[in-house]
Amino acid sequence: MIPFRGMKEFPQEKYIDLENNPYLLGRVTIYHVKEDFHAEVDIIHKESHKIFKHVDIVYNQYSSEEALITGVQRLRLFLDKVEKAVNKPKDDLH
Repeated sequence: MIPFRGMKEFPQEKYIDLENNPYLLGRVTIYHVKEDFHAEVDIIHKESHKIFKHVDIVYNQYSSEEALITGVQRLRLFLDKVEKAVNKPKDDLH
């Protein structure tokens, strides 16, 4: 079946390079369900595209662009939490 001009096919995958890790990628997969858009946010292995860590799912967005933006924000929040946990001072052990 040939899609109509201007129609987007779903699911759509968008990839985000992770600055400090050459082996992993961020991935936001956008789904069109009825009138809404959902986004699944994962960290995947760059070569195999297998899921390394499932981050979040975003539901009920009004557009694919909004789902993508929200998905990228959730990925950023997750990565910020991981970075803070890794850089936490070790003084708490005393």
